[in-house]
Formats: sequence, structure tokens, C-alpha cells
Amino acid sequence: MNPRSLWAALTAGGTAAATGSGLGLLGLLIYSFLAEEKVVYLPFALMTVAFISVLLGGFKGGLAAGSAGWLHGGAVAAFYLFMVILLKILVFPAVSFGMATLVFAGTVLLAGCTGGILGINLKFMRRQRVRRYLRRS
Repeated sequence: MNPRSLWAALTAGGTAAATGSGLGLLGLLIYSFLAEEKVVYLPFALMTVAFISVLLGGFKGGLAAGSAGWLHGGAVAAFYLFMVILLKILVFPAVSFGMATLVFAGTVLLAGCTGGILGINLKFMRRQRVRRYLRRS
């Protein structure tokens, strides 16, 4: 893993994760305004948005990286977690970290690694198809 591939994975994957989170949060915000109930309880939906965003970010980071997809996807997930925890501390200064935070961090890291592995394998499969096609012609 060289710094150039790590930077490519972080920029491509981080952008995808941030965009996915932003769109997901916008959708949840619109849903909460349109809901019939006065109080809308959304922690599970927020965690699902974060999980899917990091999975897509890890996938995009794996596509951008040349090798070690799990490592590049994990780096995207770690950067995402760092930003989320930093934002959480800035917004809620008296925040406490417990078992739920550890479970959230573990699932986000697992999603990033899985996305990176899928991204690398998809890139490898594309190369194999191109090689087979070129051999036939």
C-alpha cells in the first residue's frame, strides 16, 4: 500500500461515503417532516445510512486502489468514523462512548473492508473479461 493509492482510495471512497450519507440524511429529514407522528425515532435508519454509505465508499475506494481492497476500504471507514466521532464531540461536548459506539464502529469498519474487497474483485473481474475478449478477437 503506497501513499498514492491510499490517497486515491480516501478521496474516491470518502467522497462517495460523504455523498451517500448526505443524501441518506436528506431523505430521512424529509421523511421526518412528512411523517404523521410528532416524534420520529430514527437511530436504526441513521445507522443503516452510515453502513450503506461506508459500504459504497469502501467499494469506490477499492475500485480506485490497485490492491489490498480490505485495507483501503478499512481506511475509508476509519476516516469516516473519525469524522463522525469528531462531529459528535463538537455538537454534543458531553457525549459518552459505550458499547453501542463500539458496535457501530465495528460494523462500519466491517462494511468498509467488505466494500473494498468487493471493489477490488470487481476491478479484477473486469480485467479478466477484457483479456478474454481480446484473446477471442
